[in-house]
Amino acid sequence: MPEVSRRAVTALRTLVLGVSERGAGDPRTVRLRPVEPLETAPEVTPSAVPPGAVTLRPATAADEPFLRRVFRDAKRWELPGADGAELDPALGPKYRAHSADRRDRYPDAETSIVLEGGEPVGTVTLHDEDGRTHLVELAVLAERRGRGVASSVLTGLLATHRRLTVTVWEQNLGAQRLYERHGFEVVAEQFGYLLMATEADR
Repeated sequence: MPEVSRRAVTALRTLVLGVSERGAGDPRTVRLRPVEPLETAPEVTPSAVPPGAVTLRPATAADEPFLRRVFRDAKRWELPGADGAELDPALGPKYRAHSADRRDRYPDAETSIVLEGGEPVGTVTLHDEDGRTHLVELAVLAERRGRGVASSVLTGLLATHRRLTVTVWEQNLGAQRLYERHGFEVVAEQFGYLLMATEADR
């Protein structure tokens, strides 16, 4: 079995043991630093981006509402039938706990906004350690899935981050297939979660 970093395995264990509610009321957010753009320079305006082009830009404090929207969209399945007015109060504490947990586990995580044709459609968060990059989160809004956005992001990341790991829920078969198509394989498993790594990390 290939070697993976102790922090990566610890992160897998922490993920499945649950999130502490100690930081649920903490208004701070994850420290945001830029990820390398995929196809364009940081100063390119939306009007100059070709339709459908997938790019990244650094997330800032002004993106907090969009980060909440992406989280709410990803968790919508937990409250079937609920509309936006009902989702916000229900998922607000979970979002704060999620942000606090991610900040504690990945204090130097780098978050970027995923753009399609210049419009925000998702987020990607990376954490570097010991020559490896852990893909903490890659999320695309439900209405923009199935258009190759996540694949474009992964292709760009693999071009500059050859040693990648990611944690995936074992029942999320769609995500597993996506990562497998990009060269990831399962290298560890615990309590229903899989740690996957790229070929360069095996």
